[in-house]
Amino acid sequence: MIRLVLLALIAAAGGAATAAAQAPSAPIVEIRVHGNHSTPEAEIVALSGLAVGQPASDEVLDGARARLEASGRFDAVTVRRLERSLDVPDDFMALIEVRERAGVTPENLEPGWWTRLASERMIAPVLRYDEGYGLTYGLQPALDGVLGGTSQLAIPATWGGERRIGVEGARTFEGAVLSRVQAGADVRRTVHPAFDVVEERRRVFGRLERAVTGSARLGLEAGRDRVRFSGARDDVTRLSADLMVDTRVDPAFPRNAIWGRTAIERLDVVTGVRRRLRADWSAAVGLPFKAAVTLRGFLTTADGALPPYEQTMIGGGLATRGYRRGYRVGDNAAGGSITLARPFGSPLDLARHGVRTFVDWGTAYAAGTELGDADVDRGVGVGWFANLMAVNVYVDAGRANGRWRAHVRFGTGF
Repeated sequence: MIRLVLLALIAAAGGAATAAAQAPSAPIVEIRVHGNHSTPEAEIVALSGLAVGQPASDEVLDGARARLEASGRFDAVTVRRLERSLDVPDDFMALIEVRERAGVTPENLEPGWWTRLASERMIAPVLRYDEGYGLTYGLQPALDGVLGGTSQLAIPATWGGERRIGVEGARTFEGAVLSRVQAGADVRRTVHPAFDVVEERRRVFGRLERAVTGSARLGLEAGRDRVRFSGARDDVTRLSADLMVDTRVDPAFPRNAIWGRTAIERLDVVTGVRRRLRADWSAAVGLPFKAAVTLRGFLTTADGALPPYEQTMIGGGLATRGYRRGYRVGDNAAGGSITLARPFGSPLDLARHGVRTFVDWGTAYAAGTELGDADVDRGVGVGWFANLMAVNVYVDAGRANGRWRAHVRFGTGF
């Protein structure tokens, strides 16, 4: 009985303390507004219904927040109670923090949906040169926040080496389960460098990502392609799981970092159901005088024959320099490289460049063949690379079989 009485007294005291914390009898003596750039401070205070002299209670502050949110002018609203002085008790200030909706201006405090949509648009140029495909150019309009939260809806449209039109949406989350969701559909047309045949793809896909650490992500992706290649029309259904890691602080000139991706895929293609492993990893180690040595290795293996448009190419600036892009193609491929690079300038410079020397190895071979039985080609050479803000340029001269071949890649856009 005594125990029950004590528990009741403790609960009553806790409830009284909570009530006292939630409903201070002291009044609001000052109101401040932060975060507004177009809506006048006096109008925000009027919308909130707050006034000096009101009780600084949670109930009053929550009501002010609800009224501001109901106005439809703000993406986010916070109303807090702060003590103005450590020496003067019960001297409370109400702080209103807002994030105005896109499109709000001093002349238009309540923009319609079209004005908000137009204000959130971005148009990024796309200009790149991919060896074997040629020059690709176009635009990528994008809309921020239209899918809620931190999101983007993009509409890439390109012509030239890759003709493409599509739509892609992505949204990031702060939750413990998902970090990013992405989905899209597009139509692409290229000329395959290895077979010199027009390849057209109509693709739909969806992707889920989970951040494991600040530099590592797990992904799950599903998609379906309708492929037109050399007069045939085939369907490709794919499901893949992957791990991506990137510890680079400066992607243009990496030092003391690792980055890469490993993916396990299930493909349903015209030749049957296939399982494929794809891995491509690099590691850079810093040396004196700003130099760095980078080791790269890649491997693609499939458990059965694949149609030509799903096979892996080697050669060119991305693998085995000294050979043309797509000089060899196969169900499986493997290779590696060692590169010694020396950048010039400071990381704070807008324009930076550097030189490098490299040795590459690469092979492509049919399913069922052991890697040890495949013929491996080698190329050596020197190169120059540069970065100007979002533009990256790579020029390499590779030597193989007694002949030199130039490799050029550059790109900008998102």
